[in-house]
Amino acid sequence: MDELTDRLASNLISLREDRRYSLDDVAGLTGVSKSMLRQIERGESSPSISTVWKLANGLKVPFTALLDERKAPVAVVGFLDGDSLSGDDSGYRIYPVFPYESAMRFELYYFEVDAGSSLKAQAHGDGATEFVLVVAGSVVVEAGGERLDIGKNHALRFDASAPHAYANERKDQARGIMLIHYGLE
Repeated sequence: MDELTDRLASNLISLREDRRYSLDDVAGLTGVSKSMLRQIERGESSPSISTVWKLANGLKVPFTALLDERKAPVAVVGFLDGDSLSGDDSGYRIYPVFPYESAMRFELYYFEVDAGSSLKAQAHGDGATEFVLVVAGSVVVEAGGERLDIGKNHALRFDASAPHAYANERKDQARGIMLIHYGLE
């Protein structure tokens, strides 16, 4: 079991037990099958980004609450050295840089989108805002009924409380930074 899969398994079990949910309860809330939930909790499956989003949204927790580990007061993060999460076609990878912390109300990722690849992202909950900064290549973002081509050294902010999508329609890999801020409750 790799480190990220291990943390996901541990955090899912903890969330489920803290809330006294059965596997049936979690399956009903998230739309993820009981058999897949069992595999995740045993560390036998490395789920796609879409599956982790279904879990997060169904359990009403930030995405990285499922991937979080204890934080030191000061930390240097080598995010490309760690595990990535990939989209369904593996052409889209995100690397958690700074996972969600309730005091901060945001999570930060580095992402890579290979040429011709895309990702359909789940809604991140009411009041969520997503910020995307492209550092190489170009990313087409579909959000809020708009389709925007965001090139290198440009950024975008949008309401992430609805499903949205990313695509790389160019010949070179696109890379960037994504910050998701969760609104005040």
